[in-house]
Amino acid sequence: MAQAKVLLKRKKSVQNTKKITRTMEMVSTAKYKQSFQRIHASAPYQEKLREMMSDLASAGAEVSHPLLESRPARKSLVLVLTSNRGLCGGYNTNLNILARKLLLEERAAGTEVELHVVGKKGNSFFRARQERITAQYDHFGDQAGFAEVNELAEEFIRRYSSGEIDRVTIVYQKFVSAGRQAPAAETLLPLGGIVLDQEDAATDGPKAAKNYLYSPDPDSLMRELLPAYFKTTLYNDFLQAVVGEHLARMVAMKNATDAANKLIKSLTQLYNRARQSQITNEIAELMGGVEALK
Repeated sequence: MAQAKVLLKRKKSVQNTKKITRTMEMVSTAKYKQSFQRIHASAPYQEKLREMMSDLASAGAEVSHPLLESRPARKSLVLVLTSNRGLCGGYNTNLNILARKLLLEERAAGTEVELHVVGKKGNSFFRARQERITAQYDHFGDQAGFAEVNELAEEFIRRYSSGEIDRVTIVYQKFVSAGRQAPAAETLLPLGGIVLDQEDAATDGPKAAKNYLYSPDPDSLMRELLPAYFKTTLYNDFLQAVVGEHLARMVAMKNATDAANKLIKSLTQLYNRARQSQITNEIAELMGGVEALK
């Protein structure tokens, strides 16, 4: 009887855990959909911004801007986007490993590196390895607003323009589709790759030239748009990181729920066998007693 009671108690414990993981999976699914909508809503703005900058470049805008200035990297800033909470599989681990590898490569090249970490998981990882963290940000959470990211972006712009830092690199979870995400390290400053191809993606030949009248001149407009482009790019990276976190947690909780179902089925079979064995023993003892009374 003791073994059957142990199996029954363990089964109830697994069932309770399953309820938790199932609930967390549903919550993560809802948050994933919300955060995905934010990326979807911000995409047209960034696309239009890139298109405007492409048109300005076609109009002959040749801008000398501090954000475009590429110089030898004597001092670099690495920004790592991790989560404040766990239970999301290898999401944080993969990001932290990639960031640490980047730090070692930068130092091996003789570059002084500042480490900025978003999220408690990244902070605990690097502190456990005795890495010096220059700045820590735990206040962004699941709903990183543009105003908060804008403050961070303006600080990076100020420091890069003044020459305090020579490169800004971000490590985050790049979202491609629901079935494809991967940790990525991308250089944000100096700005690069901002001019769209003049060829259509659908192989329809070159885009038709747009004859705009610019006021003020294209150079002045481009100088105004470059900081805006940097800010929207950084904000979009934050949004992708949040989507990746919720998606990773959703998958991890689904796997945990499936594993709980399998374990419950196995424990049920073991309990039934133990109970059947106990009943058989009790019947045998009863029959033995009857025979003894004859």
